[in-house]
This record gives sequence, structure tokens and C-alpha cells, in this order.
Amino acid sequence: MNIKERGLSMENIEIVKKFYDETVDYEWERLERHKVEFELTKRYLNRYIKPGDKVLDLGGGPGRYSLYLAELGCAVTLADL
Repeated sequence: MNIKERGLSMENIEIVKKFYDETVDYEWERLERHKVEFELTKRYLNRYIKPGDKVLDLGGGPGRYSLYLAELGCAVTLADL
């Protein structure tokens, strides 16, 4: 299926891309404003992901969690818009 068959337009795709391009700093700083969320999520990650694990962070935004997991010694691949 191509973009038009999926009901999408290049204009809509560009709007979404622009939004993400313009809000990178805001999303990066979001976890600074919501420290409890970041700390709680790290606890759960630590339960299931161990140093040396391979992790695909799909939709990981600017990469806060990817960087955290890489610092723990995981091999991390981050994919997002």
C-alpha cells in the first residue's frame, strides 16, 4: 500500500515531522519535569533488562531511556521519527 492508499497525504506527514522536529527539546526536558516517572520507569527497566542485553527502543523520542540503558551496558538501537 502506498501513502495515498493508506489515507495519508504528504502534507499530513510533513505536519507530523515538523511537530517532532520542533518539540525535541520539550520532550527531552519532560523527564526533568516528571522525575518520578523517569525513576519509576528505570526501576521497571532494571527488573527486566540487564547489562549486555540487546534493546530496541522503538518510539523512544530523543533517547533518554536509550542513553540510560546504554550506560548500564546494553546494546541499544533507538528508532523514532
